[in-house]
Amino acid sequence: MKLEYDVVEDVFDDTTHIRTLTEQAAVPTGGWLIRTTLYTPHHLATDVTFLSTPKKKKKPLFEPIT
Repeated sequence: MKLEYDVVEDVFDDTTHIRTLTEQAAVPTGGWLIRTTLYTPHHLATDVTFLSTPKKKKKPLFEPIT
């Protein structure tokens, strides 16, 4: 299953050179995947969270960045 992720947040800090990217994707069986990736000069970390919602709710959890 290939999911289409919408970017919710994309932040870069000039002082620490850390970038945070948060994305959301609707799961066909109902629910949302929230993926947050933290990029630093020496480290990369990813966290994925599944939020269960009723199938009828198709509205995104967060407004995507355009």
